Amino acid sequence: MRKVNWKLALKISGVLLCAFIFILFAVLILQNDLNPLALDIAARDFCYDIRGEKYGFCYWFFRLITEFGNFYVIGLIVIVMIVWTKCDYRAILLMLGLFCSVLLNIALKGMYMRERPFADLRWMNESSTSFPSGHSAAVGFLYPFIIYVVFHTNIHLFVKRILYGVCIVLIVLVMFSRMILGVHYLSDVLAGLAVGIMVSCVFMQLYKVCVRYDFMTVGLFEKIKSDRKN
Repeated sequence: MRKVNWKLALKISGVLLCAFIFILFAVLILQNDLNPLALDIAARDFCYDIRGEKYGFCYWFFRLITEFGNFYVIGLIVIVMIVWTKCDYRAILLMLGLFCSVLLNIALKGMYMRERPFADLRWMNESSTSFPSGHSAAVGFLYPFIIYVVFHTNIHLFVKRILYGVCIVLIVLVMFSRMILGVHYLSDVLAGLAVGIMVSCVFMQLYKVCVRYDFMTVGLFEKIKSDRKN
């Protein structure tokens, strides 16, 4: 009897669940003529009730938090990954995955053209459309992939657990920040997260392929250094 690959089955189940979540919201939004769903309105009202006045604590805290799903902070994380891995397959997969996640999100935004929440209630300016959330898609890919890389890296267990916790907290807070700042609905951030996780699962499998076939397991910087010595 063939042994079941539970890890692969779990990843496939995760991808299917994320696909279901995205399709569910995509269909519901289309049926509602791109208007906010009842769930969106309830979540929006809750966020607006608790956020207080603009330029208060919530404003500055979540303006900072939302940057962890933005180009600048993500770019810094990519640079750290490149330096740490000496630009091996892990850094390359991270960059390719982010690129795919961004392209897919741009394509989906162009398809749906959903308007963002009321401009008067926004705490920051955004020019693109609302569905799905680009920040949520970015953190949905980036931080689960970092968790996967850390899990397969030989570092102290305590450090691993800290990194797991930081990544999970950042995913939740970045998603929440998009609603607190008034630039997304709940359905936007959940759909964006689903897109990001689907892309992340694909690149986790590519990670295993690289390890299996010894592709780019020696960092590009190390290879250049070795070639110069020879």
